[in-house]
Amino acid sequence: MKRYRINDKGKRRLGIFFVLCALLVMMFLVTLPSSASSDVTITINGSELQIDPSMGAPFIDQNRRTQVPLNAAMTAIGADVRWNGAEKTAVVEKDGIIVEVPIGQSYILKNGERIDNDTAATIKDSRTYLPIRVVMEAFGADVGWDGKTRTVIITTGAEEMRAMWLSYLDFLEMPKGEKAFRAAIDGMFDQCRDYGMNAVIVQVRADSDAMYESNIFPWSKFASGTQGVDPGYDPVEYMIAAAHQRGLKFHAWINPYRITGYKMSWNEVSEDNPAKMWRTDGSVLNDRNVLLHNGFYYYNPSVPEVQKLIVDGVKEVIENYDVDGIHFDDYFYPNLSNSSEELWFDKPEYDASNSTLTITQWRRANVNALVRAVYQTVKSYDPDILFGISPAGNVNNLRSGSGYFVDIDTWMSQDGYIDYIMPQLYWGFEAKTAQGAAAPYAYEANLDTWIALKNKGNADLYVGFNVANAGAAVKDNNAVSEWLRYDDILARQVRMARASGEVSGFAFFSIESFTADAAQSEVNHLLAELRK
Repeated sequence: MKRYRINDKGKRRLGIFFVLCALLVMMFLVTLPSSASSDVTITINGSELQIDPSMGAPFIDQNRRTQVPLNAAMTAIGADVRWNGAEKTAVVEKDGIIVEVPIGQSYILKNGERIDNDTAATIKDSRTYLPIRVVMEAFGADVGWDGKTRTVIITTGAEEMRAMWLSYLDFLEMPKGEKAFRAAIDGMFDQCRDYGMNAVIVQVRADSDAMYESNIFPWSKFASGTQGVDPGYDPVEYMIAAAHQRGLKFHAWINPYRITGYKMSWNEVSEDNPAKMWRTDGSVLNDRNVLLHNGFYYYNPSVPEVQKLIVDGVKEVIENYDVDGIHFDDYFYPNLSNSSEELWFDKPEYDASNSTLTITQWRRANVNALVRAVYQTVKSYDPDILFGISPAGNVNNLRSGSGYFVDIDTWMSQDGYIDYIMPQLYWGFEAKTAQGAAAPYAYEANLDTWIALKNKGNADLYVGFNVANAGAAVKDNNAVSEWLRYDDILARQVRMARASGEVSGFAFFSIESFTADAAQSEVNHLLAELRK
């Protein structure tokens, strides 16, 4: 190894260099907080935190973490705050949780258990500042950061859900390259925030495929343009990070049985899709794992191997991604006929089962077995992850013997199936039957029906709305559609649901509909109501 000697002149230059570096570092550390102190905003459950100037002001520290005045932040969530002078430690207590925050130390203690952090509480201008994220998260809050508006977004407690459904139809129109996709998602999620949403329900598996890196299902056509082709990045990984950064919960939306459908043909199904492998592996034993019905392919709900595939897919998502919920939609059994071989679907399996149940009961039991297994899988991994279902909104159709086979009465009265139900109540207040009578699925009567179901058990009730109805000639058996005669239907529906005291939140389909010209008056009334 070569060694180099430095003469006296070189030593002087080197010394001056180090002094200048030290001065620059000191200037950076001193000026960074004050330069950022005036434009950082804190919101808690959608309301801006008003901080008395005498308490100090939030700032971004040298570790790029937000520091907030102790009393202003914690008293806002109802916590008790005290100061342990001997230990130079702030002590915050709420709901049986005690958090100790030592000044100058990169950790906190939650009920005595150490939680490491990447920055430390500090004293500045004789005021104590806490690193807001780690402390709030210790009390179970969700904390996000909106870099565009420099806002810390804090969500605590059982806040009303206000969610946007984002489906494969949205992905169909989005760019497939990583940079452009990320920009599109950022814009979409910013819109959700601007609309007052606190959650997104994102369709991560629409057709036996995956918008994420999966060892079970092929890459989705809606991720790369072709099913089975890797887009070169993980869309779901980015979407979760982007949602959480904005304080939005992320619920992974899965269609369990559908393989083909609108914008997805059998010819587009990749060779590594489990459905195609079952149909083409030369074995007749598993051919009926996949059924062709009315031109579309579905997984057979009666087959245990199929149920395991779907459950394993859910397990893969919750183990590999930081999701807040798993969400199923309204696609279960298609409409069937037991008298026609072309339309009887899984009737041969029923006939071979020698079940003592009727075929309708047997089909409901098949769906129940899947739903129960998914619930158990989710809860065994993380009890805080929610599992919910958004069925069609007409209860009479759900109870029929020709389609869906959704055992709504069992799900809503017994534990172990779902955390929440989110019926799609897509009708107005004045919907009529073909005979001109008030329809049982008209909004007010239908909401009462679902509330009665909700009160039979412990599942929460959310309501799903179709914003595409706004300003449209929706067929409702009125001379002139209700949706053309009023521009505040959705707002009144939200108001009625809230007034009942039985509805825990809402979801809206779709984000594109919020910007439709015909919908603007209705949307403006809706957003004003949501922000109350």
